[in-house]
Amino acid sequence: MDTRGGTVQGAIAYDIVAGLILVAVAWQMRRRLILRSRGVEVTATCSDREWRTQGGGPQFLLSYTTADGIARTHSAGESAVPPGTRDGDGVAVLYDPAAPGRAETVAVSRKPLWKHYDMMGLVAVALLILVVVRTQG
Repeated sequence: MDTRGGTVQGAIAYDIVAGLILVAVAWQMRRRLILRSRGVEVTATCSDREWRTQGGGPQFLLSYTTADGIARTHSAGESAVPPGTRDGDGVAVLYDPAAPGRAETVAVSRKPLWKHYDMMGLVAVALLILVVVRTQG
């Protein structure tokens, strides 16, 4: 029985997983760049804070109205709003006029792409998979 074929098939499977992770990262970064380039800035009002039951900081509910008069709500983490934000405070938000449900705070949208640690963590995992698989083969 040739076990080499199983190793190659396993390596291909890991390559596919790593590739899918990188495609997901590229898709999310593309969405963020589109929002950054064509997003409309509005001032949202912090309407509530939700506290997570399993650790983590609060989630801020930010209410804003789009140019066509539709009220929207965006949930943002503690690091996405200015320090000391309380109910009733204004927070700058960018939304995509082509997809008004796609929004993020201006503070998040102005961060350099490499400072989006969630995406960079996924890139690191994908690269680690590729390196480990290649050194094993």
